[in-house]
Amino acid sequence: MIAQNPTTDSFQKRQQLAWFMLLGSFGFFLLLLVLVPFGVNTYLINATQPLQLQLNANNGSVSIVETSGARLALLPDEPPREVELGTTIFTNVTATGLFTILTPDEEKTLARLQLYSNTELDLVTAEQPRFGLSDRPRHAYLSLDNGRIRLTVPDGGERPFQLTLVTPHATFYMGQAGQYSVEVNGANSQFTVHEGQAMIRTETETHTMTAEQRAVVTEDQTIRGALATERNLLQNGDFSQGLSRWALFAWRLELEDQPSGMTDVREVGGAPALHIARSGLGHADVKMRQTINQDVTDFQGLRLHVTFRIVYQSLEVCGIQGSECPLFVLLNFIDGNGLSREFQHGFYALGTPDDDRTPGACISCALIQTSHERVPANQIYFFEMDIHEELARQGFNPPSFIESLSLIASGHSFEVDVIDVALIAQE
Repeated sequence: MIAQNPTTDSFQKRQQLAWFMLLGSFGFFLLLLVLVPFGVNTYLINATQPLQLQLNANNGSVSIVETSGARLALLPDEPPREVELGTTIFTNVTATGLFTILTPDEEKTLARLQLYSNTELDLVTAEQPRFGLSDRPRHAYLSLDNGRIRLTVPDGGERPFQLTLVTPHATFYMGQAGQYSVEVNGANSQFTVHEGQAMIRTETETHTMTAEQRAVVTEDQTIRGALATERNLLQNGDFSQGLSRWALFAWRLELEDQPSGMTDVREVGGAPALHIARSGLGHADVKMRQTINQDVTDFQGLRLHVTFRIVYQSLEVCGIQGSECPLFVLLNFIDGNGLSREFQHGFYALGTPDDDRTPGACISCALIQTSHERVPANQIYFFEMDIHEELARQGFNPPSFIESLSLIASGHSFEVDVIDVALIAQE
């Protein structure tokens, strides 16, 4: 029997270990060569950052319940408040609010939600890719447990924005720019697409909706639609096409040596808006009008929506005759008796009505009107009015034919942004 040389055996073991370490290192290098780029690429694609969430109170006290359980109140004259994910927003019977989703740099508005009274909204998720290499969309996930909201989703640009809204009865997906309404009560959820496209999904059904369609989802998650819908009688009410469809009248000046103002479309929070501004002495006004010429005899309802902000005004209220509001909305129509009528509503942000100095309505206007409405200065505000109800309250017949709608800005020095105006008719 031949004995092994200990020196040779030790050398072979060291040689095997060296090869093992060399091959292992090479394998580990190859693994890193694959995993590191893959991991970096996965991070660059999947990393997210939160979107900006802001809340305004339009009327009354809007309640905010934070994740810690702290309950806060937001009032109309307070500046917009940033809210965090996990927050719940409540409006009571007298309160309304405006909830806005913006990009992290606040340069672009991704969605505006008008919160009506008795509404409960939970903020679940709102994020976008952190790096430009990712092709994933921006996304927000909200839960509407009760109440009514109206959503405006502007064009998201190169990176799309997807909004998912969950109710107790269904999930509502909005992947296109447009305008939508959702109403939730104990019995059902009602979804309306005014412009754009959306999808409703329950545990058993999926239903795609296009412009001017409405659907109702009942407690058993049955989708009923498309039902009698709501129509926006105005075109380009969000000024996404500039001043198209609107007739711009010349400025009227009280003093010939004073300057007129400017009227153009510019971005407000990343979304287009009609901008009207004038600085000077004496009265000045300008009017924008859209001809509608629509028979509304058989329509069940007619609602006016306006989203705007009054940045500045020099006159208190609407002047000494109540005729110089920084913003008027004027509706020309024919009633059921064939009589031509005008209905006007004015807005201001400065002063307190005084019958001797600054009346709360126009005392020189021969038309149907309501009292001027005070809004918070330099804050985006949304307004809604049921035209049928308001005319009936004042003893007038409802419209049978809508001729036109006008936006009028007036005063001495003033600045106004009109972000969206709609005249919604329910068939």
